[in-house]
Amino acid sequence: MSTWTPKDRESFLAAIEELQPGDCIRAESLDALTGSAKELLTAIEKIGERQADLVSLRERIDTAGPQGGQLFRFCAALNALDRAERRERQRSGIERAREEGKYRGRKPIVIDEGLFDQVVQLWQSGQISARQAMARLELKPNTFYRRIKEREEQKMKDYKQVEHEIRSEIKEAARQSRKDLDELKKQVRSEAKELKKTADEKLELHDVEREMRHERLRAEVEHHDAVRQMKKDVEAEAKELKKLIGEQ
Repeated sequence: MSTWTPKDRESFLAAIEELQPGDCIRAESLDALTGSAKELLTAIEKIGERQADLVSLRERIDTAGPQGGQLFRFCAALNALDRAERRERQRSGIERAREEGKYRGRKPIVIDEGLFDQVVQLWQSGQISARQAMARLELKPNTFYRRIKEREEQKMKDYKQVEHEIRSEIKEAARQSRKDLDELKKQVRSEAKELKKTADEKLELHDVEREMRHERLRAEVEHHDAVRQMKKDVEAEAKELKKLIGEQ
């Protein structure tokens, strides 16, 4: 926790931007630290939003005490009422200007995006203070913090978009993989069927060839048997003929 003791308006406003929860701003008097009652109310509201405390000796303000929360809520309520009144006046003024054809809208603040990124990076890394960052960019606190919030929201949108695209690509890749796998299964089944058919044809041809070899072997055996039988018959006839010749 830190205690800030600003001496003038500039150091007071700068201290508010640097406050962390538990810090405290201590001053002799708030007269020299703010230019108007409205500015004082806004400063007290910001101190409360940052969960810090304010102590002023002359005005007898000490928000660290039991009444501190009530002071912050009171200032916030007054500021909210003032903002509502100003928005209503602004809305009425815009409506009148539109009716008269004079309203052209507020000109957008032109910001060097590259410079903005560099300065914000320096601020977020602790190399410069928030007030120094605003001074370099020539931006008011509301605009500065609003642009940072917009950047963070845009980064989150971009992240979600990238995440969505990656998930979509993964789903598409998985779907295509399943499709390719199904096609591969069909191709394998078809090739296996063709291989089985070829194998069956070869087995059938092998059976025919084996049967033909068996038939050829049987024919050769029968031929040899017939030749042996003819040889025996011829030898028997020759023997009988020889016998008859010897008797004569």
